[in-house]
Amino acid sequence: MATNTIAGANLAAIAEETLPHLTTCFAALAGVHTDLSDNISSAGESVTTRVPTKAAAIDLSSGYTSQNTALTAKTVTLNTFYGQVVGFKDAERSKSVVDLSDQFIPVIIDSLGDKVFGDIWNLVLNANFSTNTVITAANFDRDDVVDLGASLTSTLKAPKEGRTIWSNPTYYGSLLKTLNSAEMPGVSENKSEGTVPRSNKFDIYETDLADANGENLAAFAFHRSSILFAARGVDTAGDASQAAGVEIENVTVPGLEIPVQFRRWYDPNAGELKISVGLLYGVAVGNDMGHRVLTA
Repeated sequence: MATNTIAGANLAAIAEETLPHLTTCFAALAGVHTDLSDNISSAGESVTTRVPTKAAAIDLSSGYTSQNTALTAKTVTLNTFYGQVVGFKDAERSKSVVDLSDQFIPVIIDSLGDKVFGDIWNLVLNANFSTNTVITAANFDRDDVVDLGASLTSTLKAPKEGRTIWSNPTYYGSLLKTLNSAEMPGVSENKSEGTVPRSNKFDIYETDLADANGENLAAFAFHRSSILFAARGVDTAGDASQAAGVEIENVTVPGLEIPVQFRRWYDPNAGELKISVGLLYGVAVGNDMGHRVLTA
């Protein structure tokens, strides 16, 4: 049977071509605790992951007594199977000389990224992370990054590695100006790409939707163990769509190993060739090792 194509590309090729965009879209997830696998799961299943907790050293001269406090089990429910579907009308596919998948697949990947990061930001509530500082966008600079690091160390007792700052575009822009000027005078790749350099043990990412939970969030400095993200491959066993000629291609995002599923099928009633991108995942709070930055 002939393979369906869009501008000569099969589904595997389309999925492969989107990998760089997937990597860029989900790059900030490198800062959170992840439990990822392409093993098949169903929506509603739970994943038990373990996060480190701070433990005091003990006197070993009188014996080795297990403290059982190094790791704490946490449950993340895979309760979100989200994505987006784009349809290409017969007339579009026959007349266009542009690869339509190149135009539209990145857009639906971005919508999936917005959903994931919006769900995470909705966890960054005062009820979960009660350490807060109010800072104006114009004044958000390297000194604040230093202060946030001191807070994670002295107040929240967070490990010094695995620290990240997520910032909305306005506050990120303020950091970009001050850090590039102070730490990287002259020409640099960071300046060329508009990215904030690593500073004071923090990896720093620009993400929007910081205000998704309605609590005037501008940025969040945290240890990776404070936010949990789990994802699994999608269960298609017995899927009725398989009998309807649906192509399925599973990929993992390079460097992050997030399992993403592509599907393609023809809908004769709509006269459309449809492509979907989907992700089965869940998010949860790990611990309170996070410091919120609020707008003034």
